[in-house]
Amino acid sequence: MEIPTFKMVLNPDDEGLGLKLMSVVDNPAIMVTWAKFNEQEIKLSIQDEDQRIVFGPALIPDLPIKRSIMGETFFVSIDRENILKTAIKFQKDNLANKIDENHSQQVLSGITIFETFVTDENRVTMAKGFESLPMGTWFITAKVNNDDIWAKMKSGELNGFSIDGLFSFKQSEDLTEKDIRSITREILNKL
Repeated sequence: MEIPTFKMVLNPDDEGLGLKLMSVVDNPAIMVTWAKFNEQEIKLSIQDEDQRIVFGPALIPDLPIKRSIMGETFFVSIDRENILKTAIKFQKDNLANKIDENHSQQVLSGITIFETFVTDENRVTMAKGFESLPMGTWFITAKVNNDDIWAKMKSGELNGFSIDGLFSFKQSEDLTEKDIRSITREILNKL
């Protein structure tokens, strides 16, 4: 069975498109959770509560993400070029403090994205703990001073980042369910 697949596209000059918020979520669509870390090494558990820093991927290139709207199921993905455009526009639009919980549209206080980068062969080639993710992955680092959100992160209730925004879409080749599973497995099995 073929499933419609769409590529997310961003024209940075279109003021109506791009991210509106970054969300801390309990179930990231990209299926990769973050690492909580201290200054010595990345850990999957809290080692230094004073730092309250979380780090992880926000977008992974070409990873099919299943969506259902009004009973219609389809997949979306975003390529390296459009991830870079999205990360740049995120900074240009000053969205480092526009973070909500589970796409609630309620901006949280006490959480700040202080670092973002997109892996690239000529700048940053990998992120410790996520070496197997493909080039073009967008990473986020945030400082969390919100006690309620930090408690949810420590317990694992919140465990990743998710984007919230508007994009143009272009239909790409329809993929079979087997194709989608194969692409997803190939990316995620490297973790």
